[in-house]
Amino acid sequence: NCFLGRQLISFFCLPVRKMWLKFLLAILLLHVTAAKEPELQYVLMVPAVLQTDSPGQVCLQFLNLNETISVRVILEHDAANTTILEKNMTASNGLQCFNFTIPPVSSAPLAFISFSAKGSTVSQSVMIWNTESIVFVQTDKPIYKPGQSVMFRVVALDFNFKPVQEMYPLIAIQDPRGNRIFQWQNVTSEINIIQIEFPLTEEPILGSYKIIVAKKSGDKTNHSFLVEEYVLPKFDVTVTAPESLTVLDSEFTVKVCAVYTYGQPVEGKVQLSVCRDFHSYGRCKKSPVCQSFTKDLETEGCLSQDFSSKIFELNRIGYMRNLDVKAIVTEKGTGQQLTATESISITRVMSTIQFENMDRHYRRGIPYFGQIKLVDKDNSPISNEVIQLFVNNKNTDNFTTDDNGIAEFSIDTSKMFDPEISLKATYKTSDPCHSEGWIEPSYPDASFSIQRFYSWTNSFVRIEPLWKDLSCGQKMIISVHYVLNTEGYKSINTMNFCYVGMAKGKIVLTGEIKVNIQADQNGTFTIPLVVNEKMAPALQLLVYTLHPAKELVADSVQFPVEKCFKNKVQLQFSEKQMRSASNVSLVIEAAPNSFCAVRAVDQSVLLLKSEMELSAEMIYSLHPLQDFEGYVFNGLNLEDDPQDPCVSSDNIFHKGLYYTPVMSGLGPDVYQFLKDMGMKFFTNSKVRQPVVCTSETVRPPPYFLNAEYMASTHHVKSTAEVAREERGKRLILETIRKFFPETWIWDIVLINSTGKASISYTIPDTITEWKASAFCVEELVGFGLSAPATLTAFQPFFVDLTLPYSIVRGEDFLLRANVFNYLDHCIRINVSLSDSLDYEAKLISPEDDGCVCIKQRQTYVWNIFPKEIG
Repeated sequence: NCFLGRQLISFFCLPVRKMWLKFLLAILLLHVTAAKEPELQYVLMVPAVLQTDSPGQVCLQFLNLNETISVRVILEHDAANTTILEKNMTASNGLQCFNFTIPPVSSAPLAFISFSAKGSTVSQSVMIWNTESIVFVQTDKPIYKPGQSVMFRVVALDFNFKPVQEMYPLIAIQDPRGNRIFQWQNVTSEINIIQIEFPLTEEPILGSYKIIVAKKSGDKTNHSFLVEEYVLPKFDVTVTAPESLTVLDSEFTVKVCAVYTYGQPVEGKVQLSVCRDFHSYGRCKKSPVCQSFTKDLETEGCLSQDFSSKIFELNRIGYMRNLDVKAIVTEKGTGQQLTATESISITRVMSTIQFENMDRHYRRGIPYFGQIKLVDKDNSPISNEVIQLFVNNKNTDNFTTDDNGIAEFSIDTSKMFDPEISLKATYKTSDPCHSEGWIEPSYPDASFSIQRFYSWTNSFVRIEPLWKDLSCGQKMIISVHYVLNTEGYKSINTMNFCYVGMAKGKIVLTGEIKVNIQADQNGTFTIPLVVNEKMAPALQLLVYTLHPAKELVADSVQFPVEKCFKNKVQLQFSEKQMRSASNVSLVIEAAPNSFCAVRAVDQSVLLLKSEMELSAEMIYSLHPLQDFEGYVFNGLNLEDDPQDPCVSSDNIFHKGLYYTPVMSGLGPDVYQFLKDMGMKFFTNSKVRQPVVCTSETVRPPPYFLNAEYMASTHHVKSTAEVAREERGKRLILETIRKFFPETWIWDIVLINSTGKASISYTIPDTITEWKASAFCVEELVGFGLSAPATLTAFQPFFVDLTLPYSIVRGEDFLLRANVFNYLDHCIRINVSLSDSLDYEAKLISPEDDGCVCIKQRQTYVWNIFPKEIG
């Protein structure tokens, strides 16, 4: 193969001499570089998916426009035309953007954008997307007991995360058997947050219930919650163990911790076991190899235990490739047990080497930079080690890792023409020395391929990526490198580089940078960037310039952006820890005139039944265009036929030789970037690489609609936040603890013009950690979400009862009471049960009074004989 011209075509030659290649190259270059007057160039950018009832933008640029012309951009849909832009354009080389809004459509979403200027009209396909509201449901907690009340909220937001007035024809509750047990019809709310409450019966069907919310469009949102008979856990058990062990590791450590929900350590015993199972088949089941210990928890509520790997034979085959860790903690006095498990994988991989922060394309003339990272099996960096780099199977150089385990490298691309470059990095090679039946340690290599980027004029732009997420409000400087073909710039001193940013299917950023052209047409410039919520969750940034040879030279990079909202919500308690039954202030900050929905729930509930927290990730996942890219959306293919003609496949006969044009793997082009952005480009500049004509022209797949097409809002159902039961006013000095709700706060708070609200609450009697959160909505600023705020309700001396969920009349049970002393001195106590006709109690613990010292407990046990139902 021989490359001719500007990476255009390769030829199979019979035979080919270098003098003929030089001659043909001279002809092609003469054709390209012939002096011409600057030609008119234009670029019109339109999002491929147009969102109704939501402001959008189109951007237009003319280059070398020396007269006033009339420009029209028209949306053609269902035999009707809507004018998006109609304007007289005067001499200007700059990028201009214009706002437009289109109404909803009731028929098929396929439409066309027509662009007319100077008597010519071109059209491309787009999709019209009816922007229905996105709806989420929030319950006060994820699990309920029979007889409790269920409270939930329904919220509707538009695609800009602003609240909308939605009328719901039906909101229904469905039990585990599919029966509808409650319903509300034609529900709406003036404050954009609907709150509904309903009671569960004393003997409901246990299992998963559904809240079903139907919109006028017919779309439904489902949210599930559990109804079970349960007793809340009072402490949590965690197991900390290595994620993995290598076949050469000789020992490892497992740590078990048990902590009450109010933060104090648990006193008791732990049964800790580590097992490795065999690969067993049929009747050949073998008992696993185990090592077990039973020990007391230490004063901080933890136990660290070292294990020898020898018994588990990590480097032998025939076993499962993991260790199973199990810890059972038994609370002193009550005998209450909680179990936690963990799994440790066993790997033969001693180290991992990988390419990081790598561009998948190289641009000839711009140095290619990359990184190689070396880590151990725990993903910890390995420093001061030598790594070998091979480029196209040739050892280029050796590199030494720094303290972060990273070795940086660069490749000179000025003389590279390869369609693809293969990279390989090696650290160590395996040295097998065992017989069959043993697992050998391994040091895998890393491989990476980069493709040559195509340009008609050998001109390139490269945006320097930032290999980390951008934070909202952050000010960044984006560096851009460029290499421009010198031909055509002889009378030009400056060039305009335009940049356009897309996020969630819309243009959210535009601008241009004027650059002085140097003698070699190589250089760097910067783009200032202030990150905001419109750019989340990912900003697709395009930087381009129009080359005088009528090529659009561009690069595009995606920058991940923190998922944030314009309405900045902050939530905090006035204190981190307070005594039960005392008053505390909850301070909320949000946009003025916001309505804020607040919830505070007992941490014990979340230990019993974890839930998917209402989070920025969950809200963003509701947006159907949050990760939109390409030209296929919701079953519709929006790719148009190429406008440039294909290159003739006829043989070229010269000096007695035939040259046959074939495709030569020219690599990606600018068109691929534009397509990935989900942007339609109207331009008379080259954006595609040449295609050789074939007898059957390959075209994009035809437009198609899903037969059951409907506007889906891709709901991700929430499981979420808050609840509150009636609170009685009580004095801070009360010592009788009676109020033990599972959800404490379930309120809607109006934020005044100062953007701040402070509400006083009485802390329940539960000794626990309360987890609070809030979301707010405001008509103009939109939705916002707070980070969780916690409050530990605690007192240094209290009694804690261990009760079953229910008891049977005529049977007895053991009632255990722990008296905790967290004072700084010992105290004498007397404990007794109040007299009652409902039960008979018999003390079976050694004594009814005693002394409890610092950070100690005293346990009392009664045998209870119930007499009455209730």
